[in-house]
Amino acid sequence: MEGNEASGTRPPRDISSGPLRSTSPLLNQSRHVPTCAGNTVGGEDALCAESGETCPEPGQVRFWVFRRTVDTRVPNDDPPFIRDTTPPFVCLEPDAPELDPRTAIQAIVNRDFQRIVVLKGVPEVSPRPDTLVSVDTIFTTSSPSSYAIPLTLLGRSVVVTATASRWTWHFGDGATAGTSTPGSKGRVTHRYTQSGTRSAYVVIEWTGTFRVAGGPVQQVDGTATTTGDPVQVGVKQARTELVDRPS
Repeated sequence: MEGNEASGTRPPRDISSGPLRSTSPLLNQSRHVPTCAGNTVGGEDALCAESGETCPEPGQVRFWVFRRTVDTRVPNDDPPFIRDTTPPFVCLEPDAPELDPRTAIQAIVNRDFQRIVVLKGVPEVSPRPDTLVSVDTIFTTSSPSSYAIPLTLLGRSVVVTATASRWTWHFGDGATAGTSTPGSKGRVTHRYTQSGTRSAYVVIEWTGTFRVAGGPVQQVDGTATTTGDPVQVGVKQARTELVDRPS
């Protein structure tokens, strides 16, 4: 995560060992590294929950800043990056221009995952069109258990995959039920105790992964939820009547 600034001063260096390569000014460079255990200026720069949860503004990411000044007149000048401790870190928006696109894209996906995932669960009820009091009513959803969301972020092709991890049902009579069984389409059963018309809907919690330009699969931090539109469930009371046996 490197930025350049063609300005600044630096104490004179011994340049007698080689010819001058250019007359360009001194070059100030900076690198922004997420404040996560194990991250270094020249190595791993993965995001972590801590770096995304400690800034004052939602969606910002906390970074350490490393700086160096390169003398472009010196062949292969490669001074080390030194961490700037005043301040000890900075909080930036994920799409800040000074960030490396790899880290910026991950931060953008983490920040916007809730907005990106829009698929709602549509309830399917059995029996239909009406159910009965004290009879097991089956609820499932027609939404897929996972789906791909193609995006373009910072000029790069990104595919986010959202996977349903939990379905929470609201049956319209004050009762709820949930399941996390993979591939179940959110299947639960419920027994209504009174007749009438109820509005039932499902809330789906999604986890996510993403790939940048066909690269390795990376995990999205956090989850997204979508609340489905309600459907009307008619609940009827079955009655038992005695009738004469036909002669």
